Amino acid sequence: MVKFTTLFVATVAIFVASASAQVSTPPVEFDAVTLPFDEPEGNYTISADDAHLEKRGVKAKGVLSAAEQKTILDTHNKYRARHGAKPLKWNAKAAAFGDNWIQACQFKHSGGKYGENLAAGYKNFKTGIDAWYNEVSKYNFKNPGFSMATGHFTQVVWKGTKSVGCAKKFCPGSNWTIYICNYDPPGNYQGQYQKNVLPRKK
Repeated sequence: MVKFTTLFVATVAIFVASASAQVSTPPVEFDAVTLPFDEPEGNYTISADDAHLEKRGVKAKGVLSAAEQKTILDTHNKYRARHGAKPLKWNAKAAAFGDNWIQACQFKHSGGKYGENLAAGYKNFKTGIDAWYNEVSKYNFKNPGFSMATGHFTQVVWKGTKSVGCAKKFCPGSNWTIYICNYDPPGNYQGQYQKNVLPRKK
Protein backbone atom coordinates (compact mmCIF):
# COMPACT_ATOMS: atom_id res chain seq x y z
CA MET A 1 0.00 0.00 0.00
CA VAL A 2 1.35 3.37 -1.00
CA LYS A 3 0.89 6.15 1.51
CA PHE A 4 0.99 9.71 0.24
CA THR A 5 1.89 11.86 3.20
CA THR A 6 3.95 14.50 1.43
CA LEU A 7 1.72 15.22 -1.56
CA PHE A 8 -0.17 18.24 -0.34
CA VAL A 9 -0.48 21.87 -1.35
CA ALA A 10 -0.47 24.81 1.01
CA THR A 11 -1.45 28.23 -0.13
CA VAL A 12 0.52 30.64 1.98
CA ALA A 13 -0.68 34.23 2.02
CA ILE A 14 1.96 36.81 2.87
CA PHE A 15 0.52 39.78 4.75
CA VAL A 16 1.89 43.31 4.63
CA ALA A 17 0.71 45.68 7.35
CA SER A 18 -0.16 49.24 6.38
CA ALA A 19 -1.17 52.20 8.53
CA SER A 20 -4.87 51.66 7.93
CA ALA A 21 -5.38 48.00 7.05
CA GLN A 22 -3.79 44.66 6.52
CA VAL A 23 -3.19 43.89 2.87
CA SER A 24 -2.41 40.46 1.49
CA THR A 25 -0.40 39.75 -1.61
CA PRO A 26 -1.62 37.06 -4.05
CA PRO A 27 -1.25 33.63 -2.41
CA VAL A 28 2.05 31.88 -3.05
CA GLU A 29 1.59 28.18 -3.72
CA PHE A 30 4.02 25.91 -1.94
CA ASP A 31 2.61 22.67 -0.78
CA ALA A 32 -0.99 22.96 1.73
CA VAL A 33 -4.11 25.11 0.70
CA THR A 34 -6.65 27.73 1.54
CA LEU A 35 -10.37 28.30 0.65
CA PRO A 36 -13.77 30.60 2.37
CA PHE A 37 -16.92 29.05 1.37
CA ASP A 38 -19.78 30.46 3.35
CA GLU A 39 -22.98 30.60 1.35
CA PRO A 40 -26.41 30.75 3.01
CA GLU A 41 -28.26 27.49 3.51
CA GLY A 42 -30.43 26.48 0.59
CA ASN A 43 -30.03 25.91 -3.14
CA TYR A 44 -27.12 27.56 -4.83
CA THR A 45 -24.48 27.11 -7.48
CA ILE A 46 -20.90 28.31 -7.28
CA SER A 47 -19.31 29.67 -10.44
CA ALA A 48 -16.33 28.16 -12.21
CA ASP A 49 -14.15 30.71 -10.46
CA ASP A 50 -15.05 29.01 -7.19
CA ALA A 51 -13.53 25.65 -8.05
CA HIS A 52 -16.52 24.50 -10.15
CA LEU A 53 -18.44 23.56 -7.03
CA GLU A 54 -22.15 22.99 -7.32
CA LYS A 55 -24.31 22.19 -4.34
CA ARG A 56 -28.02 21.55 -4.21
CA GLY A 57 -30.04 20.96 -1.08
CA VAL A 58 -29.94 22.32 2.42
CA LYS A 59 -26.95 20.62 4.03
CA ALA A 60 -24.28 18.10 3.17
CA LYS A 61 -25.97 14.81 4.00
CA GLY A 62 -24.53 11.36 3.60
CA VAL A 63 -21.01 12.54 2.90
CA LEU A 64 -19.73 10.77 6.01
CA SER A 65 -21.47 8.91 8.79
CA ALA A 66 -21.96 10.55 12.17
CA ALA A 67 -19.45 8.06 13.61
CA GLU A 68 -16.81 9.07 11.05
CA GLN A 69 -17.42 12.75 11.70
CA LYS A 70 -16.96 12.14 15.41
CA THR A 71 -13.72 10.24 14.81
CA ILE A 72 -12.39 13.07 12.65
CA LEU A 73 -13.24 15.71 15.24
CA ASP A 74 -12.00 13.65 18.17
CA THR A 75 -8.68 12.92 16.45
CA HIS A 76 -8.12 16.51 15.39
CA ASN A 77 -9.13 17.88 18.76
CA LYS A 78 -6.92 15.49 20.70
CA TYR A 79 -3.91 16.79 18.82
CA ARG A 80 -5.05 20.42 18.93
CA ALA A 81 -5.38 20.25 22.72
CA ARG A 82 -1.72 19.31 22.95
CA HIS A 83 -0.85 22.64 21.35
CA GLY A 84 -3.29 24.95 23.09
CA ALA A 85 -5.77 25.16 20.21
CA LYS A 86 -9.53 25.08 20.78
CA PRO A 87 -11.64 22.15 19.49
CA LEU A 88 -12.89 22.23 15.92
CA LYS A 89 -16.56 22.00 14.99
CA TRP A 90 -17.94 20.14 11.98
CA ASN A 91 -18.39 22.24 8.85
CA ALA A 92 -20.97 20.63 6.54
CA LYS A 93 -20.34 23.09 3.71
CA ALA A 94 -16.59 22.44 3.73
CA ALA A 95 -17.34 18.70 3.72
CA ALA A 96 -19.64 19.12 0.70
CA PHE A 97 -16.99 21.15 -1.08
CA GLY A 98 -14.38 18.46 -0.54
CA ASP A 99 -16.75 15.66 -1.49
CA ASN A 100 -17.59 17.39 -4.74
CA TRP A 101 -13.94 18.02 -5.51
CA ILE A 102 -12.69 14.43 -5.13
CA GLN A 103 -15.40 12.84 -7.29
CA ALA A 104 -13.01 12.95 -10.26
CA CYS A 105 -10.57 10.75 -8.30
CA GLN A 106 -7.66 13.11 -9.00
CA PHE A 107 -5.18 13.30 -6.15
CA LYS A 108 -4.58 17.02 -6.24
CA HIS A 109 -5.70 20.12 -4.41
CA SER A 110 -8.77 22.12 -5.33
CA GLY A 111 -6.94 25.45 -5.31
CA GLY A 112 -9.81 27.02 -3.41
CA LYS A 113 -9.82 29.11 -0.26
CA TYR A 114 -10.18 26.61 2.57
CA GLY A 115 -7.22 25.12 4.32
CA GLU A 116 -6.93 21.68 2.75
CA ASN A 117 -5.19 18.40 3.61
CA LEU A 118 -5.20 15.33 1.38
CA ALA A 119 -4.19 11.72 1.95
CA ALA A 120 -4.51 8.45 0.04
CA GLY A 121 -3.77 4.81 0.72
CA TYR A 122 -4.62 4.86 4.42
CA LYS A 123 -6.98 2.51 6.25
CA ASN A 124 -9.27 5.27 7.48
CA PHE A 125 -9.44 8.93 8.46
CA LYS A 126 -7.84 8.36 11.84
CA THR A 127 -4.66 6.86 10.40
CA GLY A 128 -4.45 9.65 7.85
CA ILE A 129 -4.86 12.38 10.47
CA ASP A 130 -2.33 10.59 12.68
CA ALA A 131 0.16 10.77 9.81
CA TRP A 132 -0.52 14.47 9.28
CA TYR A 133 0.07 15.17 12.93
CA ASN A 134 3.23 13.05 13.07
CA GLU A 135 4.94 15.67 10.93
CA VAL A 136 5.36 17.47 14.26
CA SER A 137 8.67 15.64 14.65
CA LYS A 138 10.04 17.69 11.75
CA TYR A 139 8.69 21.08 12.85
CA ASN A 140 11.10 23.63 14.32
CA PHE A 141 9.22 25.62 16.94
CA LYS A 142 12.28 27.82 17.45
CA ASN A 143 12.11 28.87 13.80
CA PRO A 144 8.37 28.78 13.02
CA GLY A 145 7.17 28.93 9.44
CA PHE A 146 6.02 26.95 6.45
CA SER A 147 7.70 23.76 5.32
CA MET A 148 6.61 21.23 2.72
CA ALA A 149 7.44 18.53 5.28
CA THR A 150 5.15 19.92 8.00
CA GLY A 151 2.25 21.70 6.27
CA HIS A 152 -0.32 19.04 7.20
CA PHE A 153 0.65 19.21 10.87
CA THR A 154 0.54 23.00 11.05
CA GLN A 155 -2.95 23.06 9.53
CA VAL A 156 -4.24 20.40 11.93
CA VAL A 157 -3.17 22.38 15.02
CA TRP A 158 -3.53 25.91 13.61
CA LYS A 159 -5.00 27.89 16.49
CA GLY A 160 -7.07 30.25 14.33
CA THR A 161 -8.95 27.47 12.55
CA LYS A 162 -12.47 26.96 13.93
CA SER A 163 -14.08 24.20 11.85
CA VAL A 164 -13.34 21.30 9.54
CA GLY A 165 -15.30 19.28 7.00
CA CYS A 166 -14.00 16.09 5.41
CA ALA A 167 -14.94 13.59 2.72
CA LYS A 168 -13.59 10.43 1.15
CA LYS A 169 -13.92 8.51 -2.10
CA PHE A 170 -12.76 5.07 -3.18
CA CYS A 171 -11.19 5.22 -6.62
CA PRO A 172 -11.24 1.83 -8.40
CA GLY A 173 -8.74 2.89 -11.05
CA SER A 174 -6.08 3.55 -8.42
CA ASN A 175 -7.46 1.03 -5.92
CA TRP A 176 -7.20 3.51 -3.08
CA THR A 177 -9.37 5.85 -1.06
CA ILE A 178 -8.75 9.58 -1.20
CA TYR A 179 -9.31 11.49 2.04
CA ILE A 180 -9.79 15.26 2.07
CA CYS A 181 -10.27 17.72 4.94
CA ASN A 182 -11.09 21.38 4.45
CA TYR A 183 -10.48 23.93 7.21
CA ASP A 184 -12.08 27.29 7.96
CA PRO A 185 -10.56 29.74 8.57
CA PRO A 186 -7.51 28.36 6.78
CA GLY A 187 -4.09 28.05 8.33
CA ASN A 188 -0.52 28.23 7.02
CA TYR A 189 -0.31 32.00 6.72
CA GLN A 190 3.20 33.36 6.53
CA GLY A 191 4.10 35.48 9.53
CA GLN A 192 1.40 33.92 11.73
CA TYR A 193 3.00 30.62 12.70
CA GLN A 194 4.39 31.67 16.05
CA LYS A 195 0.96 32.60 17.43
CA ASN A 196 -0.95 29.77 15.74
CA VAL A 197 1.36 26.74 15.99
CA LEU A 198 2.30 26.46 19.64
CA PRO A 199 4.75 24.01 21.25
CA ARG A 200 3.24 20.97 22.91
CA LYS A 201 1.93 21.70 26.38
CA LYS A 202 3.85 20.01 29.19
